[in-house]
Amino acid sequence: MQPTSRSIVANGLRHHLLEWDGGGRSTVLCLHGFLDLAWAFHRIAPRLAQAGFHVIAPDLRGYGRSSPPRSYPPDFYHRDATDMGMLLKALASEPAHVLGWSDGAIITVILAVNHPELVRGVVIWGGQASNLEQERAAWDRLVDTRTWPPRALERFQEAQGPANWPGILERLHAGYSAILDAGGEIIARRLGEIRCPVLIIHGEDDPIVPVAHAHTMHAAIPQSELHLWPGVGHLPHREREAEFRALVLEFLARH
Repeated sequence: MQPTSRSIVANGLRHHLLEWDGGGRSTVLCLHGFLDLAWAFHRIAPRLAQAGFHVIAPDLRGYGRSSPPRSYPPDFYHRDATDMGMLLKALASEPAHVLGWSDGAIITVILAVNHPELVRGVVIWGGQASNLEQERAAWDRLVDTRTWPPRALERFQEAQGPANWPGILERLHAGYSAILDAGGEIIARRLGEIRCPVLIIHGEDDPIVPVAHAHTMHAAIPQSELHLWPGVGHLPHREREAEFRALVLEFLARH
């Protein structure tokens, strides 16, 4: 199933999004990490649509075709969550399931805390609710493009376009560091306010977001389930694609 592509104005910004319309079941909003765009969900989204869900995957503010360039002020995660709340209000008549990976997982958690009326259920992977000092070294490696496979770097440059490249990785690093320098808090203190069902998936060998974050969130979120994968890194949706898809579909079917 091929998606349709369109733009919509929400929170005063034009967002580009992909849609896979499976018919009558509820909406699923998919939020990408910083290394990807809406197209990151091109493998799982058609399966969700085949199960009857209406799947929406936007390019987050400033990424791809959503009004670049991308910026990282100290509150950028909360700003993105506000954007997505306004987008859901414009697109969905009922609360949505929200799936988020990496940075998208952080935005998903903030959305569930700040706008519980918009969120029916949450699936997050590779996410966190605060920044830890031990993560600085991983960020340094992540933004060092000398370590990237040539094709991965080429695709990233193409996706971001001249408004974001070069410069986006340096801005990202500065944004992450600013949060950590201010104490690292993003939304951790408010995790107990989440009232919807939450599925937390994490690779035990994640080199970017330590697995300790998954345990912390699971302990703090009342209706949460934790699924850990030994030998898996930061991309369980690709490293264990079939199992990941089955896990998500089963969770959505229950809720």
